[in-house]
Amino acid sequence: CCTVDNFSVDLEGYACSEWNRSAAHVFAMEYLKRYKGQNHTVEFVAEAWLTRVARMKVQYKHSHQDKAISKGRKALHRRRQRKQEHRLDTAYQYAGIKGQAIRIVQSLGLDSMSSDESDHEGHNGEATYYDLDQGWHS
Repeated sequence: CCTVDNFSVDLEGYACSEWNRSAAHVFAMEYLKRYKGQNHTVEFVAEAWLTRVARMKVQYKHSHQDKAISKGRKALHRRRQRKQEHRLDTAYQYAGIKGQAIRIVQSLGLDSMSSDESDHEGHNGEATYYDLDQGWHS
């Protein structure tokens, strides 16, 4: 799979995949060569390394999930900012109630801005009602 000079592990596949087992053997051999005073077998060091790979795999997965969640939160924040800016622009257009309307929109804050996402996915954002034939109605 790899050598000491181009060592790599597979964090996408199984922790105990053939690639990672081979990498664990390379790691164990180099570890025992560098730390000669250790009284461990190649198998022991390789299994310890595979345990470490399993933990790294979990950390890797969580870091990618965190990035996706963070990206989604940023997008939602930007949508809410745009929504608030749009509502403030609308409030400025009504001279008679401008002061009161602006204060209301500003007091609501970003968290009170609704998302632009529809509650009716799959139907072009419109509610769909079905006519059910109920025999007991005349």
